[in-house]
Amino acid sequence: MLKSWSWVAGLVLVAAAGTAVAQSEGSDTRWYISPSVGGVFADSDVGPAGVISIGRGINNYFGIEFEAGYSELDVSGLPNSVAKYERMVAGFNLLTTMGNPTWTARPFLLANANYHNIDFLSEKLNGAGVGVGGGLFLALSKRVDLRFEGRYNLDFINEKGVVPEDTFYIWTGTVGARVKFGADPGDDDGDGVPNAKDKCPDTPKGVQVYSDGCPIDLDQDGVPDYLDKCPNTPPGSPVDANGCPFDSDGDGVPDHLDQCPGTPAGVKVDARGCPLDSDGDGIPDYLDKCPDTRAGSAVNAQGCDISDKDGDGIPDHLDKCPDSDPNIKVGPDGCPLDSDGDGIPDHLDECPNTPPGLKVLPNGCALVGDCRKPRPGEAVDARGCALDQRFILRGVKFEFDSDRLTKPAELILNDVAETLAAYPDVTVEVQGHTDSLGTDAYNLGLSERRANSVKRYLGGRGVNGNRLRPVGYGEAQPIADNATAEGQEENRRVEFRVIER
Repeated sequence: MLKSWSWVAGLVLVAAAGTAVAQSEGSDTRWYISPSVGGVFADSDVGPAGVISIGRGINNYFGIEFEAGYSELDVSGLPNSVAKYERMVAGFNLLTTMGNPTWTARPFLLANANYHNIDFLSEKLNGAGVGVGGGLFLALSKRVDLRFEGRYNLDFINEKGVVPEDTFYIWTGTVGARVKFGADPGDDDGDGVPNAKDKCPDTPKGVQVYSDGCPIDLDQDGVPDYLDKCPNTPPGSPVDANGCPFDSDGDGVPDHLDQCPGTPAGVKVDARGCPLDSDGDGIPDYLDKCPDTRAGSAVNAQGCDISDKDGDGIPDHLDKCPDSDPNIKVGPDGCPLDSDGDGIPDHLDECPNTPPGLKVLPNGCALVGDCRKPRPGEAVDARGCALDQRFILRGVKFEFDSDRLTKPAELILNDVAETLAAYPDVTVEVQGHTDSLGTDAYNLGLSERRANSVKRYLGGRGVNGNRLRPVGYGEAQPIADNATAEGQEENRRVEFRVIER
């Protein structure tokens, strides 16, 4: 028996030594549960057995298990009432698995130490035991293996009573499964990145990869370098399956550089991918019916010269206002549009639909019977016209920080006097307004002086002073943002408001 114990202990020590092997990256160290069933054998006696183990790998070649088992057999030569040998055991196993971790079938050796409880000959016997064995793991999937095992056990009995022996041997043969938990740490594609971390687990052999297991793509175009025929594509450029920039119109200039990506097939292009325009008139050669237009000439859609100096869409030979602002709508004669024919162009006309024959102010509005476009926030009538009969005298300005009218303002007021003469029954409030520069009190006084200055001038042009009521509002009623120079300019104004008819 000493000899048996010595070689069993030696195997246990050899297996234990394996636990000192360092765990390498990619080792399968997942916990698993392994239930098995089979039989026990001793001499000619046979019985059933069942074992359940919980274990994990230390690395790809060594592992540990904690197990619990039950077996029983009927010992021949004894009366039936006492012939049953029942064995319950709790133990610890050291395993060493042989072969490459990628093999489907891997043999293993096992060393066991246990504590058992035996019921035999009407006695309860306890003690320690050891065992050795071996078997085969047969992989069914990344998580499940079949387990075939044979084992030789020695049970040492602490006390003897009726039972004459202090050591029992038993053979065990089982078949079961091993079910692993967690992600598989293997490296199926051999790229050095474990499967559990590998976002590209099917990378071809020999392909360089990043730390996540995906093939290197230096130009970040979505096509890995080993497939990329254009490996230096600029970042952000759309590419085809070969990693080359798209050239949707087939003009030889890739889409990310092509400033004219819809060029018709066969049309010659420049380095930007745009059709050639030899005379620089903006009409490409393939559409240009006048390919030799002089530089700077205005052309039509066919590339032929149509001079339009002010760019208002009216050719110069038809344009009666050849220097009009191109941002202002013009009529067929090229002059600013005056829809109601009151002499005030639409872009300055606050009343663009003045009835024919009415005399208007510089803002295009008649003092009576007109429809003024509302300013933001103003109340309107059923027709959408501003209810407040206030009219800005555009262009009526004063010298800096003074109530002295400028010469252009006097010319405008000459026309205003004629307009007032056309409405002898109308009384107006002459309003003076300032920007926000200066104190409130100063601006109020300045606006009053300016309103009076307008009244005096109009009186000198024959307007009855009783029809003019000057009022200063200072900076209290801005119509624009005083934070800008443009807004301040708009706020420095004179207005008429009809108060009596």
